[in-house]
Amino acid sequence: MTVIEIIANIINCIGTTLNIIGINIKDKRKVLLFFIFGNTIVATSLGLLNATSGMIVQIIFVIETIINYFWDRKYDKYPIWMILLYVIFPCIILTITFKTIWDLIPIIGGILFPLALLSKNFKLRFLNLLSVVIWVPYSFHFGQYVGAIGCTIFTIMNIIAIIRF
Repeated sequence: MTVIEIIANIINCIGTTLNIIGINIKDKRKVLLFFIFGNTIVATSLGLLNATSGMIVQIIFVIETIINYFWDRKYDKYPIWMILLYVIFPCIILTITFKTIWDLIPIIGGILFPLALLSKNFKLRFLNLLSVVIWVPYSFHFGQYVGAIGCTIFTIMNIIAIIRF
């Protein structure tokens, strides 16, 4: 491993830890806050490894999570236009940046994660679980070994949270 890969893995460890903590909190607003900080840190680590699509998706996740944090405080329901925007926008951005077959994973994650954010309780955790599972091979491919391990741990913690809540 190069120095950059080691630094990227350490940074990813911090972001993944924040996401793991977040998924185990009952209050949705607190979950969203942990996701904002966790995904910002994970995006940074992916950027260090030139995993452009993954980094872009993580940044989109942060923007969507911030929007949801404030929307959730003011309204109970999400309009259909917001849901469509959350699905279409990542697809457009990632289609423009598409280079290899590996870029499909962030595209799928870019669809599942915002749908999770628009959900509550079981559905939030289940869609988030699907989004996280697909990142494991992507992380391995780009040398984000801590990220892959973190996603696996996050998956287990998410399953536990689904059972608990």
